[in-house]
Amino acid sequence: MRYLLGLIFGIFLIMFIGNILLTEFPALVPLFEEGKAMVANLYNVSLVRYGAMATILFIIGLLFVFGDSKKGR
Repeated sequence: MRYLLGLIFGIFLIMFIGNILLTEFPALVPLFEEGKAMVANLYNVSLVRYGAMATILFIIGLLFVFGDSKKGR
C-alpha cells in the first residue's frame, strides 16, 4: 500500500513539475510531443509483437525496477 501511494505521489509530482516546465518554456512542447509519440509507438509495437498481457507485465516490471531502489536505506 505504501509503495502504491508513493507511486501515485511521484506521478502527480512529475505531472506538476512538467506542467510548470511546459508553461515556462514553450519551446519544449515539440520535444515533449515527440517523446510522447515515441513512447506510444513503442507501446503499440509491443502490443502487436508480444500481446497485451506481456506488455502490461513488461510495464509493471519496468516500474518495479526503476521505482524500487535500495540505495541509501
